[in-house]
Amino acid sequence: MRKHEKSRLFSRIEKRTGLKLAILIALIFNTGMYAQTTITGVISDSTTSETIIGATVAVKGTTNAVVSDLNGVYTIKAPDDAILVVSFIGYGTQEQQVNGRNTIDFVLKEEINSLQEVVIVGYATQKRNSITSAISTVDSDVFENRPVTSAAQALQGTTPGLVIQQGSNEPGQGSVINIRGIGTFQSNTYPLVLIDGLIGSIDNINPNDIETVSVLKDASSTAIYGSRAANGVILITTKKGKAGKTSISYDYLYGFQEATNMPKYAQAWEYAELRNEALVNSGLPARYSPQEINEFRALGKGTIWLEEIYRKSAPQESHNIAVQGGGDRTTYHLSVGHLNQRSLFEGNDAYGLKRNNARLNISSKLFDNLNIVATGFYNGSTVNEHAYWTNWLIEQATRMPVIYNIRDEEGNFTLPSGSNSNALARLTNGGMRTYEVDNFSGSLSAEWSIVKDLKLKGFFGANVSDNNTHEFRKSIDYAPYLGGGDLESSVMDRFDKTVLLNSTVTLNYTKNIGENHSFIGLLGVSQESSERRWFQARKIGIPGNEFGVLSNGTYTDESNTYGSAEEWSIQSYFGRLNYSYKDKYLFEGNLRADGSSRFASDNRWGIFPSFSAGWRISQENFMQATAGFLSNLKLRASWGQVGNQDIGLYQYLSTITVNTQAYSFNDNLANGAYFSVANRDISWETSETLDFGIDAGFFNNRLNFTFDVYSKDSKNVLVSNLPVPGIYGAGSPVQNVGSINNSGYEIAVNYRFDTGKVNHSITANLADNVNEVTDDGGRTLIGGTDVVTILREGFPINSYYGLMTDGIYQNAEEVANGPQQNFNAAGAKPGDLRYVDRNGDGVIREEDDRFILGNPFPRYNYGFTYSAQWKGLDFSFFIQGVGKRSMWIRGEGVEAFHNNNEGPVMDYHIDRWTPANPDASYPRLTVGAESANNAARSDFWIQNAAYARLKNLQLGFTIPKEITQQIGINRLRAYITGQNLLTLTKLKAGYDPEINSGDASNGRVYPVTKVWAVGLNVNF
Repeated sequence: MRKHEKSRLFSRIEKRTGLKLAILIALIFNTGMYAQTTITGVISDSTTSETIIGATVAVKGTTNAVVSDLNGVYTIKAPDDAILVVSFIGYGTQEQQVNGRNTIDFVLKEEINSLQEVVIVGYATQKRNSITSAISTVDSDVFENRPVTSAAQALQGTTPGLVIQQGSNEPGQGSVINIRGIGTFQSNTYPLVLIDGLIGSIDNINPNDIETVSVLKDASSTAIYGSRAANGVILITTKKGKAGKTSISYDYLYGFQEATNMPKYAQAWEYAELRNEALVNSGLPARYSPQEINEFRALGKGTIWLEEIYRKSAPQESHNIAVQGGGDRTTYHLSVGHLNQRSLFEGNDAYGLKRNNARLNISSKLFDNLNIVATGFYNGSTVNEHAYWTNWLIEQATRMPVIYNIRDEEGNFTLPSGSNSNALARLTNGGMRTYEVDNFSGSLSAEWSIVKDLKLKGFFGANVSDNNTHEFRKSIDYAPYLGGGDLESSVMDRFDKTVLLNSTVTLNYTKNIGENHSFIGLLGVSQESSERRWFQARKIGIPGNEFGVLSNGTYTDESNTYGSAEEWSIQSYFGRLNYSYKDKYLFEGNLRADGSSRFASDNRWGIFPSFSAGWRISQENFMQATAGFLSNLKLRASWGQVGNQDIGLYQYLSTITVNTQAYSFNDNLANGAYFSVANRDISWETSETLDFGIDAGFFNNRLNFTFDVYSKDSKNVLVSNLPVPGIYGAGSPVQNVGSINNSGYEIAVNYRFDTGKVNHSITANLADNVNEVTDDGGRTLIGGTDVVTILREGFPINSYYGLMTDGIYQNAEEVANGPQQNFNAAGAKPGDLRYVDRNGDGVIREEDDRFILGNPFPRYNYGFTYSAQWKGLDFSFFIQGVGKRSMWIRGEGVEAFHNNNEGPVMDYHIDRWTPANPDASYPRLTVGAESANNAARSDFWIQNAAYARLKNLQLGFTIPKEITQQIGINRLRAYITGQNLLTLTKLKAGYDPEINSGDASNGRVYPVTKVWAVGLNVNF
């Protein structure tokens, strides 16, 4: 090779080598500047410590991004000086700088953005910021970790306008629920309850299964349900599965119940002295000598029979297990629960409630445009109770003087004071009544996205309910005591089955036109039907008190052996249109047509429209300057009509009832048939509601405020017992002639704030409702015995009606100068109640001198909740109450020596009128006919039942995740909680201000219980 060629070759080599070296140096330099580090970490929830699936992790300022996997873990490559940004729907965005770290965990906090919250409405969902009607929502945390046996108990006091009262706290008993007052005289007042779209009972669902509850209160929100919605609608959504690895949660609660508001009795010697005083005041000789009274002092309080029939405490416990998970296309949620609540009644450890629940929800995306949701639910409950009625037991035990033992020294049940029964004997030896309820329900729905904005959804659901009752009442031998009225044994079986079917098809269309116009349209058709069959048989005389089956009965109790069946159906067409302009001006219209089998063909169909509008003032340009303070401001207005078809069946038809042994011919009993009076022209009861509302949010929606004022007119209300000519020869049929107005306001406030590392939450609500009969159909109805009510135009339904007292007569001169009170032969005497002579004729007569004295409806219903979290500690309390309520109470609970019995005598009877105690709170003590003047039905027996109750108190601790994960537990929380811990009320002891039932007026009702419990929440 020539020299110059070599030189050229070496020159090329040198140039290439230099270039490579330069490239190598540049690569090394750039690699130093932009070194990529592999970073991994876990993303979790700050409250629950659960991992978050599908969160986005991005390198700030680049398109480099990943999502967290099924375990909440992410892996990404980024330069050492990069910033990672993590975001997930419903949580606040969080940033962290890499700074050369290989492991970076993120703990996200839930974002306070209630305006974007999805709310369940009729047949659909809506964002809260687009709602133009009165809807309140309750989340799952209200129902969890509470020692309650039904969801209704947990809901009480949480929602303005929703009034929940206990009929009795005895295991297995339900609640009395109404929304915005009562708008009917004689039909059902219970709201429509839909559980995942299917009609159900709020008392049957497991509280732990509930995800959200929507309470629809005005006609705009309820009109989509037409004739079913006059009493409001409660929509319950149960928990659904979430995509990700399978997670298991277990919740356990164990507690003790104790009776509250028990009456306080006078001591044994006080009883004897007051009994003597009452006898002498009534012109009778004293019963007890001074020596006997001294002997009674040794007894102290004596034997309080009412305390003897109750346990000091009774346990209750619940277990709930939930399993959920799934993949991209199919998710599932399975839950099972068990509740065991022992009764406070003595006599049998089996008394109480046992309930088992199971629920399965499966959601599957079969195709990209087809989703299937299947649900299945089972509720099985068994209530074991005494074979005698509760009010009988409490009545007898309340009346018994404390000087008598309930058992003698040999352990025999006694029959003192002329009694023919012993309440504890009935509980111990009187047999048992068992209620068995099995509810099966299921639904299948499919949603098909036909095109981009058009969806077709079909729903079919079924609910089968079996209610069976078996009662074996045993005869009781009170030997060695003579007499006793519990000598008859009997057995009774009742079977009751209902099948409810519901199918719905809806077509939903969503369309946005440009950036300003948004439309949502809904069309639907539904068919609902119900079939029910029941029968009962009772036989008397079971030989040997054994083998309580019908075949062992000696003879049939004809009056309590019967059976029947009923069915009804309703077909409906409905539609809804929502329009939004610039997300500022909102409009909604609903229309529903219902055809019900409860009405004759000429009156079968009803049309129920509604309209509502909203103005989001905070979205206006002129409000932007206040955005930092005023986050949201919306005005709402709505009007609508809804119907009530729950007025009984076959009232437009003349039905035939066959009664056995109805007539006597030639000394022989014969069957008879009765024909009901019918009215083919009856139609819907219709409620028309006008509502105005304000929704406001402050400080980035940390403080939210809602206010509603409304007026609801119920028209064409069915009225019975209207006057008819005597020549007609029968009673009057029901007619659509009455009307009722319910008006009121509702306020709800919630505020979330932080002080240092402590998170606080305050929720409060207040509501008032005034009820007024605006048309009584020309009929004033007076009813009742001990408690007298009147239905009269211008006053609330069934207002109290009685005499008005004017103090206590102090001397004979006042008696002589006062009006004549001829309730007993001797007339009034000093120490007796004095009544107002309303008509001024100088004589007190109940038919002439009565006043309307208030009503039992609760007013100013309120609730207040405070909660705080600090690190792993959490604390909360909930207060619920009523600001105004009148309660007429009579009977042995308040009257000394009621109905000429030997007892009772309570502690408040000690402050009775005597010449030496003229300012007493109770009139003079009397017995028998001498008591007639003071026992007259008057406002003396009406008391203030306003109250405030510490409904729930809870303290919990969540063990740090770093510790629990070492043993395979994702979250572990232990807590202590209490229910009904303290009640402030002016009501006399022995009466609970919360109870609403006929037996509550005389104290013959199972007491509200206080519960202390401990619990455990475990998530795997």
